Amino acid sequence: MAERVFDRETLLDLTVNFIPLGMLLFFILLFAGTTVGGPAPVARLVSQALLVVPFVALVGITYFTGRIIAESERTGHSETARAITALVTGEEPDEDEG
Repeated sequence: MAERVFDRETLLDLTVNFIPLGMLLFFILLFAGTTVGGPAPVARLVSQALLVVPFVALVGITYFTGRIIAESERTGHSETARAITALVTGEEPDEDEG
């Protein structure tokens, strides 16, 4: 059986993001089923984008946060966090650390 990425405690840590994700998903579905802003397709596209973009960003942030938490609990440090830090700062990650 394959090892799960997130254990029970990590999922409990991530539940703080599930409510905003649910709210965003509710409004995405609501506005997809109704006519927002009249027949103007640009207004409809902008209103959907203002919901979909934060939803996708929050899903990504939640996933990577979960990976970092799980790796830290398992090994005491996180290679994912080190790689993200190196990407943001533009520096090479130190191979001998950790």
